[in-house]
Amino acid sequence: MPLATCATAFSRNTAFLLKRFEQLGVGPIYTTIHAEFLREVRMGETVTITYALAGLSPQGTRWKVHHDVLKSNGKQAVSIDLEGAILDLTTRKPVQPIPELLQTFNLISRTPDFEILPAMRRMK
Repeated sequence: MPLATCATAFSRNTAFLLKRFEQLGVGPIYTTIHAEFLREVRMGETVTITYALAGLSPQGTRWKVHHDVLKSNGKQAVSIDLEGAILDLTTRKPVQPIPELLQTFNLISRTPDFEILPAMRRMK
């Protein structure tokens, strides 16, 4: 499952719809992506993608998520770490997340090494 599909499914499952981002003129942006490929995944192979919150700033302005791509035999194929923020789509600057998103962050399971991230330096 592509990460975008995974993120959309997550949003749908937690009742935080991507349409809400559109209504508010904001959207998530990745600031850092790190992927480590450990095993081959073939076309058409069924995989499971985990989703865990690895870090969050106190006001939710920065976040970090961790994905593991697991093969059908349970072995880890890919480890993915993403850091991001919420961007105002007009000004192209980071903004505070809306309360609904902060509530959604609180529903996500956390990694064992979860960390409190520093806030963004430049905010709208």
